[in-house]
Amino acid sequence: MENIETDSGLSNSAISKRSSKQTYPSDRLDKPSVIFGNKQSKSGEADDSLSWEVRGATFPHGTELRGRYKGHVYYGKVDNGAFVLQGKSFLSPSAAATTITRNTVDGWLFWDCKLPGRSTWMSINKFKNA
Repeated sequence: MENIETDSGLSNSAISKRSSKQTYPSDRLDKPSVIFGNKQSKSGEADDSLSWEVRGATFPHGTELRGRYKGHVYYGKVDNGAFVLQGKSFLSPSAAATTITRNTVDGWLFWDCKLPGRSTWMSINKFKNA
């Protein structure tokens, strides 16, 4: 079982625990759309500014994701066209959530996101196209 890093100073992994949630009503976000895919730049090298695109939702590079489970808050990030959690890339939010809970989980309900330049967290389920 993996150890986690908490704000209280306990550590061992790239996951952290926090208990407060700040939101600002002035932050708004339009619903993004597209499908999943890792892409490369025209030069053939990986492009580190790619969005993570899954089930009709697009999350820009740098988007933070968080999920709560058993009193802990787990953080991931969109990097190079993928959702990265604990150093691993995931194709779906459910696969990432299952890694934490070790049970089948609807990742669209498990994860919140904070887009680059924004200060509010919102459920990723709001972005999904059925």
